[in-house]
Amino acid sequence: MDDNETSTLGTRLRDGSLYERAPVELRAQVRANLRAESQAALARQRRMWPSWVRLPEWVTTGWSFVGGGAAGAALCAFAFAFVVMPMSAEHSDLLMRDIVSSHVRAMMSDRAIDVESSDRQTVKPWFSEHLDYAPPVVDTVSQGFPLVGGRLDYVAQRPVAVMIYKYLKHSIDLYVFPDSHDVKSAPQAKTEDGFSIARWHQNGMTFCAITDASPVFLREFEQAIQAEVGR
Repeated sequence: MDDNETSTLGTRLRDGSLYERAPVELRAQVRANLRAESQAALARQRRMWPSWVRLPEWVTTGWSFVGGGAAGAALCAFAFAFVVMPMSAEHSDLLMRDIVSSHVRAMMSDRAIDVESSDRQTVKPWFSEHLDYAPPVVDTVSQGFPLVGGRLDYVAQRPVAVMIYKYLKHSIDLYVFPDSHDVKSAPQAKTEDGFSIARWHQNGMTFCAITDASPVFLREFEQAIQAEVGR
């Protein structure tokens, strides 16, 4: 394929001209599968509730209570408190495990870095060309955490930006993606599978940093990034 053909294909992929609407039968099957999965997830969640908070079956399996005005609204709020909040916590744990898996894959592969540069003016435009959002790329070399490059990865069911920093001989991967793709939650710091992990939200973005360095140094890195992003 020559350069002109590659350019034309890239243009068509971006402008959506290759988009084909799924057949009616496929859409119906997808909806049915989603409904079945949703009902199964709700059933699993109901089994986790204490007996004194379990709602009647007609509340959790149908929409008939919606027409009940204030009573229906109260039941909706009640269900949200005991269904959505636990599911949010579960999503948070899944995200952290996804981050660990992504980090390990990168360390074991030959593509830990897609764009190798310590210049944020090189790394930031590279991400803008490959993503549908513009992640903040900051340089914290003066704080002891030099930027060495970036890569694309797949986390939280979408492509995300990963900035790679160094601390002595340790690598720190910083995952950044819009908050809309993560359940908004309190900042978190933990150790999992021997890695130190920190997650926080800032300027409409979710930040997840992971390294095999000590949690003490990761906390210093987190503070350095937050200060630069907040400028």
